[in-house]
Amino acid sequence: MRFVSVGLGLCLAVALILTSPARAAESDMERLQGDWTAEVETDNGKKKATLTVAGKKIRFDGPDGREWYEGTFVIDDKAKPKRISVLIKDCPIDEFKKQTVEGIYTLEGDTWTVCATAPGAPEGPSGFDDEKARTIVFKKDR
Repeated sequence: MRFVSVGLGLCLAVALILTSPARAAESDMERLQGDWTAEVETDNGKKKATLTVAGKKIRFDGPDGREWYEGTFVIDDKAKPKRISVLIKDCPIDEFKKQTVEGIYTLEGDTWTVCATAPGAPEGPSGFDDEKARTIVFKKDR
């Protein structure tokens, strides 16, 4: 009987560890890895944009080839809504280099919705409908 109690206790401890908040953040990081595609509105209609995540590195390529960003990012999946911060390492606009982009996101299945303010803005978006922010819905490439 003592061994059964110890075994159940160990199972409970393992379950608590695996469902801890740190594990959940790792889970989002794992799910974000890979290639993502979105349809974004342009002056000439909707066009394809891509986003690639590899580890903590991120690259966004806009639909016309002139808008692209490379950088590193961190997420806070405990925040409500979840938060993302991207430090731009390289892009075609010099004043955006070394600036931080603050955003919020949802991750549901193969859909990653990101809403972010301009690089260097003093604060992130207040919500997904913030007029000072841009929202893009990405789908995971398979």
